[in-house]
Order: sequence, then structure tokens, then C-alpha cells
Amino acid sequence: MKIRIVCYEDPDRWILGKFARRLQEHLTALGVENSIGKTPDADADVNHHIAYVGYKDSDTGLNSLMVTHVDSVGKVRLLRRQLKTADLAICMSAQTAADLRGAMLPTDKICYVHPAHDGLIVPRRLRVGITTRLYEDGRKNEAAFEDMLDRIPKDDLHFVIMGAGWEAVVDRMRQRGFSVDLHSSFDLTRYQKLIPELDFFVYFGHDEGSMGFLDAIAAGVATIVTPQGYHLDVEGGITHHINDLEDLAATLTAIVERRRLRADAVAGWSWQRYAEKHLELWQHLAGHALTTPAGTRSAVSGGSRDGLTSLETRPDRRLLDRVRFVSRILRTSIHRRLRTPTGSDADYE
Repeated sequence: MKIRIVCYEDPDRWILGKFARRLQEHLTALGVENSIGKTPDADADVNHHIAYVGYKDSDTGLNSLMVTHVDSVGKVRLLRRQLKTADLAICMSAQTAADLRGAMLPTDKICYVHPAHDGLIVPRRLRVGITTRLYEDGRKNEAAFEDMLDRIPKDDLHFVIMGAGWEAVVDRMRQRGFSVDLHSSFDLTRYQKLIPELDFFVYFGHDEGSMGFLDAIAAGVATIVTPQGYHLDVEGGITHHINDLEDLAATLTAIVERRRLRADAVAGWSWQRYAEKHLELWQHLAGHALTTPAGTRSAVSGGSRDGLTSLETRPDRRLLDRVRFVSRILRTSIHRRLRTPTGSDADYE
């Protein structure tokens, strides 16, 4: 199969060019013959147009359109006209695909493929702050704190501790693989910089309250503290309340797990998968057998229904889709006209 990626902007500039380049890169890795240009290729099996607003009626075989945002009635009319000759409108989301079905565009030509990311961004460690000194009598319960460390995800956390007496505890934490910054003496300038940089302020004492708690609240930092003393008198001040170190371990673990779930939600949205989903659509369009080996297809979380699966017709939902679309497009059009009184859809008529 031969694919022509028709990119109407400079492929080396801005975001649509990036889509074209990444698609080409990963189609090539899949062994698919392809090229990028500003005009269609009459010898290609499929010309894929990035993006749809640049497409003109074409008789160069099969044509698919990358559909970005459709935020006006004029663009809906443009796309309806384009689909008289184009074979497929590939949206970026289920919502836009449903909107276009609701606008009574041909259902068998509407689908969607989720966009991708480069996989370069990873979560940083969460910064957990403790600003209290330790005493020889162990009144701050540091022994239980050390026991608790085995039950929290250390690779996701970075502890920032300011206070005297922590040296031996921190040495043992580091030996166990924890990331820790220790400031053994109070320094006001450093403290003023440290507090706002925290993700969470922690206090597990039961002695009226922590002055650091007040500073954390003033900096808008989330708190994990005991519900006692003047902690209770700060309206909305306690983000997570803990009664003991078991609670602290459970709270930190739950926070990390929730963040991992957020990151995992797009873990499978790769450029390899983006190319595979397009290739499956084009092979279906051309009547070819699907040639992407199942073992090489990228995994994606959440049971996604994009790609070829999204070409399913759902006549029972077309009325609902239409109602939702009309409501949304009216809201968008009104908002656009309020912001730009002279705005017009004439360019898309």
C-alpha cells in the first residue's frame, strides 16, 4: 500500500506538520511506502489530507481527511461538501465524530483516531515536606515514621526535611533508596523558598499543631496532618487528615496511585499506535486485508474504541447525537460572535 500524506503547512513548522512527520516516521517503521507533500499523488492508494480545510475535490483515488476542530456551522457545511468526494473523515475524538453524525454527515465516512504524544514527559517525584525538629525523647514519633517507610512507593516521592536531629534518620532513609533533601538548621530564606515548592506538607505530631502548617496553607500547599489543635480551626486547611503513621502510609500510597492512573490513561497514546490505527482504516477503505501483525499493535488502556471500530453505524443514536451537536454548535457560534462581532463563516460556505 502506498500512502501520500498531504500536509498543507510546512511539515517542519507548527503542530500539523508534526502530525505529518510522526505519521510518516511510523508508517515507514511499519514497512508502508509513503511520502509527504503539499499536493496529492495520483499514484498513491490513499491521499491523507492534513488537515481537512485544505482539501479540494479530488479524483486521485481514495482520500481521507484529518478533522481537527469543527466549531462553526460553516465548517460543518464545508466538511459535508468535502465528503461528497472524500472517502473518510478521521476525527480526533469520539465527541467530534458524534457531532458530525448528529449533523447528518454520512455515518459510514465518520470515524476517529486519538492523537498521540511523544512519551517524553514523565511524572516528577512528589515533594513531601516536613519542618519539625526531633528530640532525644522521641516525642515526634520518628521511630514509627521509619517503620512506615517500607509501605510507601519511594520511587515516586522526594522528602524535603528542615529541622535538627534528623541526620541519622535521613542516613537510613537514603540507604533504603529514598530521595531526601535535609536542612539540619532553620534558615528563613531557604524556608521561604522551600514551602511553596512542596506538593504536600506533612505533620504527624499530636501537640496542638505545627507552625509550618500555617505557612503551607498560606502558600496554597496541600496538607497531610493530624486533625487536632488549631489545625481544626483553619477552614479547609486539612487536605488529608491522619491519626497515625499507618494513615500516612495509606494516604501517600493512595495519592501516588491516583497520579499513576492519570499518567497511565495516555500511556498507550503513542505515535506507533496512531500510525497503526490509520493504516487499519486505509486498508479497510481499500478493501485490503489487515496486514499489521496483532503482536506488534500498540496497547492502549481503557478499551478504546477509536480507529476501525469507530466506523460502526449506530442509527439508534443519530437523533441524540444530532440534538447534542446542535446545542453545542449553537453555544460555540454564540460565543465566537460575542467575542468577534464581525466574525463570519463565509470562508467555509
